[in-house]
Amino acid sequence: MKNLKLFSIFTFLMLGSFSLSAQEFGVVSLDEVLNSYPAKINANKELEGMIKTHQTKLKEKQDALQAIENEVKTKTDNKSQAEIQAMMPELEKKQQEYITKQQDLVNYQQAAAKEVTDREDALMGPIEATVKNSIKRVADQKGLKYVMEKSVLLYSNGVDITADVKNDLGIK
Repeated sequence: MKNLKLFSIFTFLMLGSFSLSAQEFGVVSLDEVLNSYPAKINANKELEGMIKTHQTKLKEKQDALQAIENEVKTKTDNKSQAEIQAMMPELEKKQQEYITKQQDLVNYQQAAAKEVTDREDALMGPIEATVKNSIKRVADQKGLKYVMEKSVLLYSNGVDITADVKNDLGIK
């Protein structure tokens, strides 16, 4: 929907020099339509669940790193330099384990972000297309040549088709 808003702003700026009559011009609140559209609500719930699952897994991985840090700190606290030197093989193993887990965390973060983004694109693409088609149908029925996003306008004398779009989409 970000692209649609930017497109709307760009279109408005490009058409700013043209004289538009109120009968040719309509506005729609995409936020109002989308926030009440069941498919969008369900998509948001699915994405929130996915994000929550990834956050839990990330927390586990971060806790594992913290556990290594705590273990090393506990083992080295109040130890002399000679005692720490004697523990170096064990400390080097812990350092390698830490580096491996840290890289695993970074890889997981990247994979999780990609998975969420890909899923969001897959869910939102059809929703955006459906809403755009509905706006077009309503605009055509009302004989409107131009429809702008309502939130980007400071003033509008055009027809607000938000309720009509919601009705077209079966939103109560």
